[in-house]
Amino acid sequence: MRRPDAQLISRARRGDVAACFEAGRKYLQGTNGFPRHVPLGLEYLQQAEPIRADDAQQLIVESLDLYEIVAHGRIATLQQAAHSGRVTAQFKLAIWTSLTAADSDEGLRWFRSAAAGGDEASRKVLCRYAPHERSDEEIVSRLRSLKDLPGIGWPHLLTFAMDRALMRQEPQLLFRALALGLKPGATPDAGLADKVFEALTHASSIPGASIAVDRRAIETLLDDCVARGSSGAALMLGQALSGNDVGSLGWNSLVAGQNFRKASALLMRAADGGHLDAWTRLYEMHSNHNGSVANPPMARFCLEKAAANGVVLAQRRLGATILRSSGSLREVEQGMNWLFIAAQSGDNHAFRLLCTFVLPVDGRDEDYSIALTAIGQSDPGLALRLQVARDFGLTKLEAMTVDLVDGQRPWGLVVGRNPFIRHAKLSSPRAVPALSTAVQENLRHIAAQVAGGGVRGAESQDFDLRYRMARVKQVLHAHGLAESMFFARARSSDLEILRGGGRWARTAKIELDAAMATPLGEAEAKVNAQALHRPSRRLETIRKVGPDAQEKMTPLCAPQ
Repeated sequence: MRRPDAQLISRARRGDVAACFEAGRKYLQGTNGFPRHVPLGLEYLQQAEPIRADDAQQLIVESLDLYEIVAHGRIATLQQAAHSGRVTAQFKLAIWTSLTAADSDEGLRWFRSAAAGGDEASRKVLCRYAPHERSDEEIVSRLRSLKDLPGIGWPHLLTFAMDRALMRQEPQLLFRALALGLKPGATPDAGLADKVFEALTHASSIPGASIAVDRRAIETLLDDCVARGSSGAALMLGQALSGNDVGSLGWNSLVAGQNFRKASALLMRAADGGHLDAWTRLYEMHSNHNGSVANPPMARFCLEKAAANGVVLAQRRLGATILRSSGSLREVEQGMNWLFIAAQSGDNHAFRLLCTFVLPVDGRDEDYSIALTAIGQSDPGLALRLQVARDFGLTKLEAMTVDLVDGQRPWGLVVGRNPFIRHAKLSSPRAVPALSTAVQENLRHIAAQVAGGGVRGAESQDFDLRYRMARVKQVLHAHGLAESMFFARARSSDLEILRGGGRWARTAKIELDAAMATPLGEAEAKVNAQALHRPSRRLETIRKVGPDAQEKMTPLCAPQ
């Protein structure tokens, strides 16, 4: 360092204002043998600012790029200079506010001020301005015309603006800076791709969020995230390529077009990475018979995977699918088990389907409770069977012959083959679901009592049906009770429908269609409205039971 320069530094260190200002200028500009060192220059200049504020502001605005101004926390200095009427400061502040302010008019006001002061670049921007446009695309177009100007530091400035927007959870501003910085055909940067994915994730939860970025560029960046192992990016891109919106973001704002084969592979990656929603979307794609990736066995596999991982929608659909095509008791039990699990999670469609398998009984719950208590004092075994009969809507013959221990299931009760009916179809077993957790707990308690031998007359072995039937008639007559309070009435054709399969599916068509419909959008709302205003014959019969029965059914659908 030359001797005069060393003397200048010495005076500046002793607090000489003029020396501090001069040393700061030389370090900021890198002139007269001084290396350019912005932090050191600002440190010297800071000592002179209280006395020579206007000169310091002008020096900072004219000597530093816009990126350097914002990176070193000198936005306030830039604003003060702009308000003082310095054209360069107004122009740079116009660019910064256009990048970081949600209000597009704020940047325009500074461009107008700079243009009025004679700045040609600002006039160029105003010539491109359309009064009726306020979109992010118009802001990006306006700033793109300034990309070749020096003194801005565009690459670093855009990165800084994106980091700032990401930190403040402002995805719209991030996409604005991204759209300005992306170059067609450029190799995607890993850090930039991660920022975009994080911003898209946040934007998907904001209603009305817009993206002013080329869709091909977004797809390229998401592809880069997927290639580096991001299962979340695979889910997002797979959803978009399959034509599904990602939260509040329309799929066509993320990709240029649909690609079901690529979407299927991406969703499989996402599902393998733990994103359970991917299994449901894969089922929808592969179950579409008109789709390019239609594959019924694959659709069933994806639905089973989603259901096993706790996706309530998948559990409901799987149960409904199995019951609709069931041809055996084993399949009916599987279907009811899935519907019961979904209903326990609060799924109303699953609950409505379970209701179609339960026959109605008459009387109020209060009267029933009083009557059951009285019967239990004289014949405890019969009281237990009467309780199961009312809880599950059994006929008199079913209630007197059902094996309460072997017929118990986690989801309800199986009425076994009736040995007193010769006709094979009429004596076939049927499955009856529990419509509330209280009903299921009562059945467990009753089965435990019977299995332990603590109640006489409730066992299923070694009994006389005629005696049991006569005993029921005698007890009910003695208490002045009607059989309809405990037993359901049904013809053999009704019981055959309740055994599942095609006939049941046709009877419960409205409830079944509602259960199989997509839970989001107008389609389901329409189906739900139809189900509420045009109930099936079976569900209408259940509703005639009255409010007491409805209250008994409700707890199964209460959120757990």
